[in-house]
Amino acid sequence: MAAVITGQGAGMRPLFAFAAAAALALPIAARAEPAEEARSATGACLAAVIDKAPVGDVDGDDVSIRRGSDPVSCTVEVTGGQPVVVRDAVQQALDRRPEHFTPAKTRWEAGGYAARETFCNVPSRRNLMVQVTTGKPGANLVLVATVFEAAHRDPRCDRDEGLQKVAPTTPPKAP
Repeated sequence: MAAVITGQGAGMRPLFAFAAAAALALPIAARAEPAEEARSATGACLAAVIDKAPVGDVDGDDVSIRRGSDPVSCTVEVTGGQPVVVRDAVQQALDRRPEHFTPAKTRWEAGGYAARETFCNVPSRRNLMVQVTTGKPGANLVLVATVFEAAHRDPRCDRDEGLQKVAPTTPPKAP
């Protein structure tokens, strides 16, 4: 490094400049994009429910994973990024699985969100589903994807039963 500072060893200058640029870029590169985090987290949740992979609760910068036990489920919550881009990343994770997830024939009312979708695996011995709720641009919650296995195949996977409404939930009353 003394040779670079004193002007000797001109061959070292490009190397020093590259090392300095890499050091400055490191903090930027170390933080994953929300869409990539969402794709990876969705893949982990799919593996957790389908393959029984050891995935626990995780809190990332823009993405969190929560495991459920009754029923066995795995939920990805995304709070950063553009909804359309994040939703496409989640779809990529679904497309990579051999279970061939496709949209259910029955559609869901979006409510206060941009969209609510259900994806089902092809009919088989297992009844796997992924519910994806995509937020509107500018909303705090960008996307929620929940992977779970049901005891029986939901008929709405294969048959259009009209637009479905999400049942309103009321908080439990205080004792």
